[in-house]
Amino acid sequence: MARRRRSFSVRRFRKPGWLFLLVGIGIGVAGVMLWQMYSHRGDGRSGLGNLFSSINKPAEKPVKKEPEPAKPPKPKFDFYTILPETETVLPERRARAKPVQAKPEEGVSYILQAGSFAGFEEADNMKARLALGGLVAHIQKITIEGKGEYHRVRLGPYENIDQLDATAAQLQKMGIKAIRLKVKKGETG
Repeated sequence: MARRRRSFSVRRFRKPGWLFLLVGIGIGVAGVMLWQMYSHRGDGRSGLGNLFSSINKPAEKPVKKEPEPAKPPKPKFDFYTILPETETVLPERRARAKPVQAKPEEGVSYILQAGSFAGFEEADNMKARLALGGLVAHIQKITIEGKGEYHRVRLGPYENIDQLDATAAQLQKMGIKAIRLKVKKGETG
C-alpha cells in the first residue's frame, strides 16, 4: 500500500499593516522619551521626559527675584567726537555740465582712501595696482580698538578738491571706488 502524503497547509495568519505602524510609532516615542530623560536629567531643560517626570514632583514655591544690580554704563567712545575734528568724509561729487572752480579752504587738505585691509599684503597689492595705474599711494597702519590692526591705502594729500576729483575719476576708471576725505593740515597721516 502506498502511503499518501498529506500536505498540511500551514495557514498563515496575516496581521494588518496598520498594527505594525502603531507598534513602530510606540517604540519610537518610547525611545525618544528615554533618551531625553537620560540626556537632560537634572539640567532643567525641557523635553518630553521632563514633562512626564514633573507630574510626580510637588509644586515649587515661586522664587522672589532680587533686583539685578545696575549694569555699568557703556563706555563712551571719543572716536565719534574726535574723528570729525580731524577727518570728514565728503559726499560723492556729482557730474556737472561745466566744472566750477572751487576755492580752496584754509587749513585743510584732501585725501582719497582707496581701501582698508586687515592684512598688509592686501594693502601692498592695492598700492602696487595703483602704481601700475600711475598713481602714488601710501599705506597707513592704524589700530582699531577691539578689531586689531588695519592698513589704509591712501592717495594725497591734495590742495584743492578739483585735484581730488580728477584722481577719484582715474580710480573709478580702474574699478576702485575711493572714499573722499577732508583732513586738517598736519593730520594727513
